[in-house]
Amino acid sequence: MPTLTDCPQSHAGEWTFRLFGVPVRVKFWFWAACLLTGANRDETSAILIWVAVCFASILLHEMGHVGAFRLFGTEAEVVLYGWGGLAIPRRGVRGTLPRLTVSLAGPVAGFCAAGAAVAAACCAGVRIHLGWYLFLPWLAALPPAAGAAPGTSSYLWHMLLNDLLFVNVYWGLVNLLPVYPLDGGQASLALFEQSDASGGRRKSLILSAALALAIALAGVLQRSAYLVVMFAVLAVSSLQALETERSRA
Repeated sequence: MPTLTDCPQSHAGEWTFRLFGVPVRVKFWFWAACLLTGANRDETSAILIWVAVCFASILLHEMGHVGAFRLFGTEAEVVLYGWGGLAIPRRGVRGTLPRLTVSLAGPVAGFCAAGAAVAAACCAGVRIHLGWYLFLPWLAALPPAAGAAPGTSSYLWHMLLNDLLFVNVYWGLVNLLPVYPLDGGQASLALFEQSDASGGRRKSLILSAALALAIALAGVLQRSAYLVVMFAVLAVSSLQALETERSRA
């Protein structure tokens, strides 16, 4: 049974290119999702910055997975679609350590990019603020000097830095939650299957559905439509995968 988060098979409107020898496919719905999540911005320049940061950051994330696959002797291609990105290997990797390494390589690549952005910002005299949203930390650059107006160079650089930190740090941490099919869900699956070869997948999917539903409910309390929609879909996707697992059993 296909889930709501599965990548569509249609190649219509797809942009293809190669990066360091890696085939990359960008589907039309990737751009639509980026524009939708940045639709609350008033200026065209702000929307373009958001789309560019999403594209570069998610591509870097998937290239991290590709690098890990290559470490274990297999090539992979990258697909960017409406729910983010996928690194699709020619053949899967076996063993708990290889699976964990591949799962965590994407977020680590994003954290490295965020670290480089923070270092550059600190060298430029920008102060970085550490805060919390729900139960996860997030980093933000403090507002630019007084008088910086929308559309000015300092304002746009400040926006670029904050978008880079949000996508690569906060989204990276969200991606580590043990929710299917996020990277944390894949790592959780590897650990569950190591301890219980027959029932580990089922247990990981139950945890995934329960946690996704809890976060969706928290999004209702926070009045965050983004959290509600995203984790409600992930909860349904986990339940669909669980039903498929039961059918196979």
